[in-house]
Amino acid sequence: MKNQYLLFAPLLMVACVSNPAPPVAPAGPEAVAAAPDCSLETFAIYFDEGASELSDESDAVVDAVSDTFARCDLYKMEIEGHADASGDAVTNQAISAARAEAVLAALRTRGVDAERVHLVASGEKGAVTDEGAVPINRRTEVRLVPES
Repeated sequence: MKNQYLLFAPLLMVACVSNPAPPVAPAGPEAVAAAPDCSLETFAIYFDEGASELSDESDAVVDAVSDTFARCDLYKMEIEGHADASGDAVTNQAISAARAEAVLAALRTRGVDAERVHLVASGEKGAVTDEGAVPINRRTEVRLVPES
């Protein structure tokens, strides 16, 4: 039985060598991955009342923002701070600015170029509707915007 395997071994080797793998066809335009549409990306970072410090949960969102921004070369970032309507307008404006600055500072530590970021402090704008105050307005929104 052992002799039979030895007889067939050279034939198996010849079969493998004589039939190499077919060449790989060059990739066409359809094979190239399309660039991601990052303009659909929006992130919300929430804050406690009167606070502008990032929480542990916020750090996870900032990580996601920086990862997404890194793969979107032709995009700028807009960070818009918001406040609720619980304080006076001047205080709410300052809190919304501080929230936007806190998010930018956290993104800088993750390598985001501040020159590509636009900050907006909206204060309590949008915090009061016909139905009353919106408490969830204590947030910062981060949007990726195509560079023009």
